[in-house]
Amino acid sequence: MNSLFLTVVFILLMANLLLNLKKMRKQPLTLRWLCRIAYAVSTSLIICTVLHIEIPMPTRFFVNHVSPWVFSLLEIPAATFK
Repeated sequence: MNSLFLTVVFILLMANLLLNLKKMRKQPLTLRWLCRIAYAVSTSLIICTVLHIEIPMPTRFFVNHVSPWVFSLLEIPAATFK
């Protein structure tokens, strides 16, 4: 990801947090904790990306391991018809 994109996403994340702080005080405790966890995870992912720390994501596993296996299964019948 490009650093400009990450900077814009981080600024929007912090602006959203600051705009919602006043409204969050009136929300139930569980919703406040859910929002805190979401902001913490988002911020930590941005920081890890900036520091070039690769986090194992489920999509990466699917693209690297499952998709080649599926394509290899699909190529076998196609080769028998040639």
